[in-house]
Order: sequence, then C-alpha cells, then structure tokens
Amino acid sequence: MRKDLSLIRRLEKIEKELGYCQIKLEKEQRLATRVHFLRAHRDHMRNSLSSYPESESGSQNSLGGLSFVEISRKLMEEESSFSFEDIRLEFIAIGMRPEIVDELDLLDQDITDTSEKLQTFRVFHDKIEGLQSERTQALSSFILEEGEPVLKISENFEETESRWNVLTEDLTNIDDALFCVQRANDYLASARNFVLQARSHYSVQDWLESGYLVDLFKHSLIGRIREMLEGAERNLKTSLGELICLNDEDYDLFEFSDFAPILLPFYKHLFSDVFKQTKFQDVLNLVEERLDRSERLHKRLEETREAVFNMQMQQETEREDLFHQIGEERRKLRLIS
Repeated sequence: MRKDLSLIRRLEKIEKELGYCQIKLEKEQRLATRVHFLRAHRDHMRNSLSSYPESESGSQNSLGGLSFVEISRKLMEEESSFSFEDIRLEFIAIGMRPEIVDELDLLDQDITDTSEKLQTFRVFHDKIEGLQSERTQALSSFILEEGEPVLKISENFEETESRWNVLTEDLTNIDDALFCVQRANDYLASARNFVLQARSHYSVQDWLESGYLVDLFKHSLIGRIREMLEGAERNLKTSLGELICLNDEDYDLFEFSDFAPILLPFYKHLFSDVFKQTKFQDVLNLVEERLDRSERLHKRLEETREAVFNMQMQQETEREDLFHQIGEERRKLRLIS
C-alpha cells in the first residue's frame, strides 16, 4: 500500500506540473499572436508614413502659399475657383507625421519586449516532454485494463483542464482590455471637456491672424485635445491587441470599427473647424461619437467578462472534482508484480 500511495502522489505531482506548463503554453500562443499583430500594425504604419511628407510649414502662418486668413476667407465664402485639397493634406500631414513616427518607435520597442518574453517560454516545451515521459513510466507500474474507469476520467480531466486553461487566459486578456478601454474612455471624456472649453475660450480669429500650426497643435487647448485623443487611440489599439488573442470565437465582443483611428479624422475635422470658424463643432461631434462607442464597448466587455468568469469557475469546480476522482480510482488499481 505504501508503494501504491507513493506512486499516486508522484503522478499527482507530475500532473500538477503538467497543468502549470500547459497554462504557460497557452500564454505563449497568445504572445505569438500579439507579436504577429504588432508587426502587421507596424508595417501598415510604415506604409502610411509615405502619405504624410515632411513639411517646414509648422512654424509659419501660411499653407500652400496662402495665409491662414486668406484660406479661411476663401473657405467661408466657398469660392468655386479655390481648390483647398492640397492645403488640407499638408495641414493633416504636419499633424499626423510626428504621431506616426512616435508610434513606430513605441511599436518597435513593444515588439522587441514581447519577442524577448516569448523566448522565455521555450523551456516549457522540453519540460512537458520530460514530465510526459515520467508519467508514462509511472503509469506502467499499474495494471490498466481496457474499460478501467480511471482512463475515461483521465480523458475527461484533460479536456476540462484544457478548457479551463483557455478560459483563464481569456479572462486575463479581457481584464487587460477592459483596463485599456476604461482609460480610453477617460481620455475621450477629458478631450470632450477641452473641446467645450475651446468653443468658448479659444480665439480662432487671433490664431488665424498671428498664430502658427505648432501653436495650434501643441501649445493651446487644441493641443490638449490632441493629447487626449492620442491617449485614447493608443489605449484602444492596446485593447484590440488583447482581444485578438481570445481563443473563443463565440464571444462576438466587438467590431473593428470600435478601434478605428481617431487622430486622422480629428485633423480632418480640425481643418474644417478652424478655417470655417465653426466653433469646433465637427471635432466635438467626433469626440462624442467615439466616446459613446467606447463606452458601449466597455459595457459589452464587462458583460462578457462576467460570463467568462462564471464559465471558468464552473470548469474549475469540475476540474477539481475529476482530479479527486482520478486519485480515488488509482487507489483501487493493482500494481504489476
């Protein structure tokens, strides 16, 4: 009996270590998915950079050879002969190019850090092979006949544990995504407050007469709006990086439009608002629409998180019960003489 119990305890220890390794491999798979996502996003950003050529107009009071006042007058009077598209593209490029360059630096660092972390998981593949060999050797000491209850229970246990591992990691991804979406909501709410302040306190006319783009983009209430929207977009992208790692295709959590760029439409609307002097109405509409969308996304994530947590707890209960059943059945087995 002592030998019996010793082997059973050895098997239980091996299987607990195997379970730990399987969790690590599930996490490894998700990190690999994240690296793939980051690299694809970086390639997209690099390609888009060519659409925003460098310009020295940021410290000037003109675009395309026209002063800001002239551009505003022509747009407000809707002169049919005035083509403003090249001027608008230059305006957007001056705003977007530094944002993209900064994001590329962050992406390179994130890819490096995640890839290095991913390499640390390789050791678990070798460890699993060793543990599986130990388990096979230990089981060979028992008489296992076809139809033994322990064999069916063990099969059910492995399926249950695998599902539990998936749900545990899904829960971690959803929690991280929830945190980022909440931060995005905070940034968007702050952006909305700054837009409302700008509507009553920022003099567009003064800026048109004597300001520069660098003043508008960085050293004003508009600059604060830009900072808040950049923070919101960054957090939404991070949350998307977590959600694409989910292993259950039935969650139906989001649409990719929930994570659509914010800064590009911001610069487009800002161009219209400042040169048509519309009290930042287009920017306000953009911020409020994205805040509403992000809040609805957060609510869906919370509901899903609760459902995943309940499923995980159910699987954990079944997992513990099956583990104890395996132990009981093994105690009934006979050793090979």
